[in-house]
Amino acid sequence: MASEFVLISGMSGAGKTTALGALEDAGYFCMDNVPPGLIMDMLSLMESTFNGKKIAAIVDVRAGKMLGEIKNVIENLRSRGVTIKIIFLDAKDDVLINRYNLTRRRHPLAEKEDQQIERLLKQERELLREIREIADYVVDTSLISTHQLRSEIIALTEGKYERVLKIFLESFGFKYGLPLGADFIFDARFLPNPYYVESLSAKTGNDPEVIEYLEKFDVVKEYAEKITEIIKMAIKNYSKEGKSVIYVGIGCSGGRHRSVYLVNQIAKVLEKEVDIRISHRDIQR
Repeated sequence: MASEFVLISGMSGAGKTTALGALEDAGYFCMDNVPPGLIMDMLSLMESTFNGKKIAAIVDVRAGKMLGEIKNVIENLRSRGVTIKIIFLDAKDDVLINRYNLTRRRHPLAEKEDQQIERLLKQERELLREIREIADYVVDTSLISTHQLRSEIIALTEGKYERVLKIFLESFGFKYGLPLGADFIFDARFLPNPYYVESLSAKTGNDPEVIEYLEKFDVVKEYAEKITEIIKMAIKNYSKEGKSVIYVGIGCSGGRHRSVYLVNQIAKVLEKEVDIRISHRDIQR
């Protein structure tokens, strides 16, 4: 029986196909949508056919009722000396919803075209709860590129991975709704608003003119420092608990000026200490 097996699971739209493609390029024999009950036979067959080649497979909600067998299958394989790495890919619900809207793909649990994606994601999370709990690694793909995901998958499987706390900083506009799944939400709507300065209204917090305007106000600097202090405190204590990701949302009215500026400034400070990634959710609206 094959001695090394990588099992990829996770939410639909979180990047499982990309992850499997990365492993295939790295020399793994890869299969998608494998029923748990067939994994043991599959590994035995692959061992005799491919002479010990590393094997990877995706197991997810498409397995239906057979998904409930996965824990027993994993325990059985490990008792036989198979080295297994379980990688679970996840993302925030709003990110998954946006990906579905862009691709117009049908969710695997959907029975009718008009079913609500929010409800389906909730149902999917419950079905995958057990495999997520036994996963060796949980990778959040909300704010990482396809290239970054591929690199992270290779690092995990080739033993070059160091568990590092990641900070995701996201600017947003309250008028478009709160970011789902955020650990912290900070409100910047009380700060001076460049939107009401005619020459700045069409610009964003990335533009030098807006930055110069906001930096005239001590309250802006003080608020950025306070948020940074809170995040640093969270980093110190969450790390002790083994948490791997902290989501921080900073919002203003439209998500184009104040929140963008704050995310950028705070990221410059924190990037010296942690792995930090930023996103400006509503800057193009």
